[in-house]
Amino acid sequence: VFSFLTNPNNSQSPSSDNTLQQKTENKWNDQSNVAIKVSWKRSRASVENECNILQTMERHAVPHVEQCLGRPNPYPHEDGRVMIALSPVVTSSSTADGITSSIANVNRGKPRDIAVKNAVETMVGMLRAGIYTIDVQPLFSVETGEAVFIDFTEARQFVGSSPLSPSDASAIVGFCTEMAALVPETLRDAARECLALELDGANNPPLPEEVVDILESIWMD
Repeated sequence: VFSFLTNPNNSQSPSSDNTLQQKTENKWNDQSNVAIKVSWKRSRASVENECNILQTMERHAVPHVEQCLGRPNPYPHEDGRVMIALSPVVTSSSTADGITSSIANVNRGKPRDIAVKNAVETMVGMLRAGIYTIDVQPLFSVETGEAVFIDFTEARQFVGSSPLSPSDASAIVGFCTEMAALVPETLRDAARECLALELDGANNPPLPEEVVDILESIWMD
C-alpha cells in the first residue's frame, strides 16, 4: 500500500511510508488532513479488512485508535485496487517531533501513566469488540502520553468463536504479549492496576473467560 495526505486548502502530497502516521493530543485533534491509503492489487483484501475492522471498533467505542472514514472506494487509476480514508494524520513519527512508538520515550510522571492507561484501555477495548492484531503499531505523544494505535491490516475478528479456536487463542496470546511489552518494567504495577479496573465486571461488559485467563496469565503473573 501507499498513502498520501489531503487537505481542503492544499494539494495532495505523496508519501512513501507504508503506515499511516497519526497525530497525538492537539496535533491529531485536527481533522483538516485525511490520509488516503491505496492498496496494491494483491493487498486489496487486507486494506478492505482494515477499514471494516476500524469501523467495527468505532461502533464498539474502542478508544485511542484511528478511524476509517466511509467505505473503501475503487482506485480510479488502476482496476483491482481500492483506497480508504483514515484520520487522524501526522507527517512524522520521530521523537524529535514529539511522537514515539515507545512508552520509555514518553516524559516521566503523569504522561507515562497516561500512556500506560491508554495502551491498556485499547487492548481491552479491542478484545471486547472481538478483535486482535498480530502487528501492534502505537504512537504516543512524548509530552502528554496520549496514544493512537494505527495500521490494522493484520487485525482479525474472533466474535462468536466460543470456545476460541486454537489459532485465535494463539494469536490473542501474541497480541496481549505485544501489548504488555510496550510497558516498561517500572510501570508494570500501574499497568496491572489499570487492567484490574478494566476487567471490573461491575463497571464494564465482561470478556470471555478464556480471554480473561490469557490476559491474567500474561499481565498479572
